[in-house]
Amino acid sequence: MTQPRTLEEDRNVKKVAIVSLLEEKTPVAHFGLTVFNNDYKIVDQKGELNRTALRVVEERLHAARPQWSIVAVPTDAALAAKLNDGIPWVSFTNRVKPELLAIARDTGADLVFVMLDTTSDNTQARGMGIRTRTMNKDNVGNAMVHARIMLALLDKNGEEIRRAGGPDGSVPAAEIGLNYDLSSLQDPAVEQRAAAAIRKQLEATLIEATTSMGY
Repeated sequence: MTQPRTLEEDRNVKKVAIVSLLEEKTPVAHFGLTVFNNDYKIVDQKGELNRTALRVVEERLHAARPQWSIVAVPTDAALAAKLNDGIPWVSFTNRVKPELLAIARDTGADLVFVMLDTTSDNTQARGMGIRTRTMNKDNVGNAMVHARIMLALLDKNGEEIRRAGGPDGSVPAAEIGLNYDLSSLQDPAVEQRAAAAIRKQLEATLIEATTSMGY
């Protein structure tokens, strides 16, 4: 259970940096009647996922600690790739500790907030994405919007001092326009609705994560 940060703990904090290293190519997977009915496609968020993450966390921190100076660091694709490379079921900030230390040093930040992908025992549900499952071709049912991400808080020496996540979400697949074999994703309007549903869940998850941290 994440313990919220207190005003006393943050008493000497003047400046913070926020970094988002989320994978932009979000998966949409369908699990059907048999393995032969499974399907898997990618919705490319084209930078919107990390922009959403930075905006949400910045807004939360401004509201909770208006006295702080906040620097939103532009997303570095190479750094994100380095963080997410290797063991598929978890990512650790210590993989990119030198880079995060450099960010703290270059921005003069006392704390660094980092958004990163994680996963559960299902590696197809890494990071942000959608999964559908049904035993009925005529009714896809709900789309589970998985939010396997983590908000990590590091001090200026690169040591992780807090870590928090949030819940998955659910939306009727018909609301997005997803069909049984995901062929409807070829329609740009359906693809845009799927991308928007993923970003909406990202917002909800980050709000819960920041709240549990005390922000």
